[in-house]
Amino acid sequence: MRSVVWGRGAVVAALSAGALALATGSASAAAAIPVTTDFGPSVYRTAHTRDGKVGVLDLRAGDSIVADCWDRGDNINNRGNVWYHTLSERYGTSIGQELFVEGWTYGAYIDGNQAFHEGTVPEC
Repeated sequence: MRSVVWGRGAVVAALSAGALALATGSASAAAAIPVTTDFGPSVYRTAHTRDGKVGVLDLRAGDSIVADCWDRGDNINNRGNVWYHTLSERYGTSIGQELFVEGWTYGAYIDGNQAFHEGTVPEC
């Protein structure tokens, strides 16, 4: 019986240590990334255009996105395969609102991949 109690104590200690490691892990902050191109980028369900758009307006130069990381996806017109995981869209040039629709935006069409190259957002 004693070994069973010790075994449970070890499990509790291991779970506690795991929770502590998770709580002290690095947290990445989201960043506002301005749209600086004239491509009219869209927000997609995944980093692959075949999966379709999420249903919000296309973005324009002067708008911005809020992104928390980047990942690899479709390479459109040989401009790279960087996609931003988008948490919200700020439409400063058209409707003047921020929409909180999560999706993926093609980095080359947002800012020419500048936020990726500067390390503004980490890899997902």
